[in-house]
Amino acid sequence: MGLTYDPHDPQNLIDGVPFALLARIRRDEPICPTPSGALYLSRRSDVEVVLKDVDTFHADLGPMTGLAGVEVIPADQWFLSEIPEPRHGRIRRLFNASFGPHRTRAMTEFVTVTCNGLVDDMLTKTLPDLHEDYAMPIPSLVMAEVLGLPSDISRSFMDWSFDGSLIERPASPGVVPGGPAVQAYFTEQLALQRSLSEPTNHVFSLFMETEIEGEPLSDQEIVTELHFMIQAGVHTTRGLLIHVVQRLLESAELFNSLQNDRTLIIPFVEETLRHDSPVQRVTRRCMRPTTVGGTEMKGGEWLEVGIASANRDEEAYADPEEFRLDRQDPRDHLAFGGGSHVCPGATLARMEAVIAVGVLLDRLDSMSTVEGVRYPPIPGSLSHAPVPAVLVPAGRRRESDSSP
Repeated sequence: MGLTYDPHDPQNLIDGVPFALLARIRRDEPICPTPSGALYLSRRSDVEVVLKDVDTFHADLGPMTGLAGVEVIPADQWFLSEIPEPRHGRIRRLFNASFGPHRTRAMTEFVTVTCNGLVDDMLTKTLPDLHEDYAMPIPSLVMAEVLGLPSDISRSFMDWSFDGSLIERPASPGVVPGGPAVQAYFTEQLALQRSLSEPTNHVFSLFMETEIEGEPLSDQEIVTELHFMIQAGVHTTRGLLIHVVQRLLESAELFNSLQNDRTLIIPFVEETLRHDSPVQRVTRRCMRPTTVGGTEMKGGEWLEVGIASANRDEEAYADPEEFRLDRQDPRDHLAFGGGSHVCPGATLARMEAVIAVGVLLDRLDSMSTVEGVRYPPIPGSLSHAPVPAVLVPAGRRRESDSSP
């Protein structure tokens, strides 16, 4: 009997991703069926082929949003990754301009102040939750700042991420007219920006002023892409942030290593991206008959592209199951995808993670788990489980050590 794998199994959020099974799949049946009828790709070499060949393998988030596929979704509701070339490249340039290195550098002070403020709040609590009190609000507040929005909307971004509505679009089943809430919000914000003599934010300005083939973007297109920014910038970035802080929480040795050598923070973040991929798989649709890794694929066939498995491929990494800070090329992973569809917000996400870790190291002498609490697995994808922690402020341990 052949191997199968269900990347959507909710039990994985409780028991953890079955990496031992994925290792067997990579060895014995690297492209295997899933219960839904899609094919699961487990090896890095095959995953890279699919991610880079965007003409043959189209991104299609239709099923994730409750729909059969992009063919039943109005084109003005296609998220960036679903838009075909050459239009994709032209709209992607707007994302690059919004989240490029120069924009990210300008956000450094804001992210640092934000993280320190969150630590201040956590230290007033008996038992802070590193997920809801730290990993979740950081990207929500950052995205509000990037888009020039009131900081209190970050609470709504978090709520929409928790309740799952951030994944929906207007065409999704059960969504009320004008919804989901994130789209209704951005529809109002876009109307407000259009009513001004000139936009107050560079992202809105870029999208409002751009023309493609002589035509401006429609309001629905702009709202869809702003929605996608929040979906990627909040919903998935928190996966990275909770993984870095939870791993530090559960390993005093690692915490102390980074405390003593801050140059390890960047390789720590990169190894988290590889070993604990925040996005464990992406969906692609094969658009024409082809062959990948010796497996024939039909036009219209659905693929589950196993990023988490590819990032632990024995053919690509020495000791792939080990969490190591001494890898020769720490950025050699597929956590942000690959090819022309690589995540445009990767630089911002990395910066948020590096600063979030650095602030914890600056502000705390130690973090420790709470006895009797069952913590979510790492990687936990987008699990909403709390991560309670005992925090010892910087200097507190030294004061107690010096007391008679």
